[in-house]
Amino acid sequence: MKVGLQFAGGGTTLAEIAMLSQEAETAGFDSLYLTEAWRSCFVGLAAIAVATSHVRLGSCVLNAYAQSPWITGMSAIDLDELSGGRLLLGVGTGNKHINEVWQGIPQDRPLKKMAEIVTLLQQISRTSVGDSVKFDGDMHRMDWPPAVQPVRKSIPVYLGAFFPKMLSVAGKVADGLILGSLMTPDYVKNVVRPHVEKSIIESGRDPAAFEVMALPFVSVGEDGESARRAAREAICRLYGPMPSPYLDYALRENGFSKAADAAAKYMPYGDMDRAMEAMTDELIDAVTIAGTPAHCQERIATFEGAVDGLIFVNVNYSSDETVGVVPLFRDLIARGAKNG
Repeated sequence: MKVGLQFAGGGTTLAEIAMLSQEAETAGFDSLYLTEAWRSCFVGLAAIAVATSHVRLGSCVLNAYAQSPWITGMSAIDLDELSGGRLLLGVGTGNKHINEVWQGIPQDRPLKKMAEIVTLLQQISRTSVGDSVKFDGDMHRMDWPPAVQPVRKSIPVYLGAFFPKMLSVAGKVADGLILGSLMTPDYVKNVVRPHVEKSIIESGRDPAAFEVMALPFVSVGEDGESARRAAREAICRLYGPMPSPYLDYALRENGFSKAADAAAKYMPYGDMDRAMEAMTDELIDAVTIAGTPAHCQERIATFEGAVDGLIFVNVNYSSDETVGVVPLFRDLIARGAKNG
């Protein structure tokens, strides 16, 4: 099972992200990702590309409403060249608050939007100099002759998805799925994967060529209770001042509606303590990787067979970005070598 690491970028300089990327590559992470929220994806990923030599680099995820497919496609080709062919292009819709409040962009027809933009970005990355990208969809049109030769035959385009209809879109057109957080391994194995694989097969594609990635919240420390408290706080913060629609859905789908109800009730008023009372040990063990290094190792193992890879999301807010997560994985490698 592949294990990657996501950078949020907030409160961390690009120089620090580059330094942490080198440490993560040395520690054994197979991939590094940057989310497009507090920083732009392509600039930060360029810094990571220059600082590293072999890890896969990914946008996790790029907001499909924020820029045109033309700019996105050209930027992806440039970054793939800069990194020596290491880019994974993860795209998603963002959410209505980001698109309509932060950007003033209507979030129109997301299913059609994502089906078209994934297909178009794939086509852009596969078009050689001398040919033209020709696309005529309901939301996007393009007739463009590229002037830069891609460094490889194709850049993989993954779709960030939670809801069933968007999962079907991923299975129909994307090269892989970036699933998100707060889902149990059993839910992914028994609900998500069969749903996506049905769409893949109906589209005449091979399920074995499709990769499913999950982004578990990770909080690790020698003081296991402090680490687990950080995970509880992270879930509660998803509800203040308003619920994250995707992650609220994930929590409810995985059997924790009471916790979701409590967070939705108390967090808009800033009552973290009351909200955290509903974040039980059962919940934390089910949907996060939180606690001592040994406990976290046990939790990581439960994802074997459910996903093709994990992308760690550090939620220990007493730590800067990867502090705690890089040592955890270094320890995993050391233990594996010792046991082998």
